Amino acid sequence: MVITLTVIFVTEYYVSRETLTETALEQNYSNARKLSALTNDSFIMMQDTLHAHHDKILENWDDPQMLKEIVQDVHDSNFNFNSVTIINADGTGRANHPELNLVGKFVNSDGVKTGIELQEDFISEPYIGTNDKLMLIVSTALYQNGEYYGMLNGLVWLQEQNFLTRLLEQTYGSDVEQAAVYDRNGNYIYHRNSAWIGTKAHENQATRDLAKGLSGKGIIENRLGETFYAGYTRVPESGWGIISMTPEELALAPASLSANRALLIGLPFIIGAFLLLIGLILFITRPLNRLSAVDYSKPIGEIIGEAKSIQSPYREAENIKQMILSFAQNQQHLVTELETLAVTDPMTGLANRRQFNHMVTMIKENNEIFGFIILDIDRFKSINDTYGHLIGDQVIIKLADILKSFAPTASLPVRLGGEEFGFVLQDTSMEGVYALAERIRREVEHAVFPVPQAVTVSIGAGYLDCDHCDLNTFFNAVDEQLYKAKEGGRNRVETVSFIKGIRQNS
Repeated sequence: MVITLTVIFVTEYYVSRETLTETALEQNYSNARKLSALTNDSFIMMQDTLHAHHDKILENWDDPQMLKEIVQDVHDSNFNFNSVTIINADGTGRANHPELNLVGKFVNSDGVKTGIELQEDFISEPYIGTNDKLMLIVSTALYQNGEYYGMLNGLVWLQEQNFLTRLLEQTYGSDVEQAAVYDRNGNYIYHRNSAWIGTKAHENQATRDLAKGLSGKGIIENRLGETFYAGYTRVPESGWGIISMTPEELALAPASLSANRALLIGLPFIIGAFLLLIGLILFITRPLNRLSAVDYSKPIGEIIGEAKSIQSPYREAENIKQMILSFAQNQQHLVTELETLAVTDPMTGLANRRQFNHMVTMIKENNEIFGFIILDIDRFKSINDTYGHLIGDQVIIKLADILKSFAPTASLPVRLGGEEFGFVLQDTSMEGVYALAERIRREVEHAVFPVPQAVTVSIGAGYLDCDHCDLNTFFNAVDEQLYKAKEGGRNRVETVSFIKGIRQNS
């Protein structure tokens, strides 16, 4: 009985090791893929942010103060960038925030040279900038009427707090799981040991596979000879390699704990009966086997539901189960939070342009009748200039609250950018669109804002009931009505409708 029990416990220990090994590998591979997707989405969000300011920059190209305000707005409204710059086509600085003393100076950094050579949107490789910081840039080329004016750059300083360190530190806040990120040239961009950032990544199975464009999982060693259970993949937008890994001793620790506990619990039963011993072994291994049988390639919600349904009658199984649930729930929360951030304006809580574009796409695909209202705060620049940007932000937030209170059920209030807002209205009539626009105008006119002067808005309102009409033409027409309202004295509503292909202006 003693020999049999010993064999059983030894076997259980190695089964647990194998289970934990496979769990750690699968978990890290899943983590790497999720981090790749989140990092990729972050790059897309960063590029979208820069694109959203493209036209405004060119409209104010010869106004240095306005350009400075724009780059400050880009920086302050987006936590992804450590700095934002505008560079002329000849490589001289035009505007930047925070102040880097680049205005009027020739910038000879690798990133700027690459941008001038490419004259297109790109994400740079890490390089040492003019401020002697290791950085990369996300760049949008500035074109107007086919002429290249320069580039709008969002800078990420890799050896300081940035979007990547925040993302990874939120996910890997303990020593159980760790992550390493390196660029397509094999140099570390992120590592828990900050001294390794900018150095060549150690060659192992993960780095070799990633160099070939392969994703996967395996047991690897770092340059110090430490062993990790790792999963790895690439970020499509940047070509970066992401490795999620768990130190071997931490990954296998539950196996030793489980075996020791099981042995202590089982010893009294040796004197008892062999059947009780067999029952105890089954009692110990069943929840572990069920945990190891969970399909970790499923969506996070299904993994959480399946893991919760597993009964864990003793602490070790409960610890493993809670570890899996905790990580899955953290990932689910992080994904949900990032999805919300991706479609929400951080200042006002309204929908942003990405969600607006998504809704318009669905409306177009369904050939729905809808209305669109666009409004702009009259003389908003004078509010900023007179009372400062903080008060200006409060005015924008107050206006957003008014729009939320007026939002019908089938509508989407959206901040299009700066002091410009919009409404997409479904299940509505032409009269309903125009009436809502006028109600908003009157409400804003009589509302109390945090400035002594009166705050008003100019509004363009449109209604589209036409299957074959071009949406861009419709939106441009509504935008024209906004400018018509401004030219007509501001604090007014101008309307336009497209019904069966016929356009009618107010």
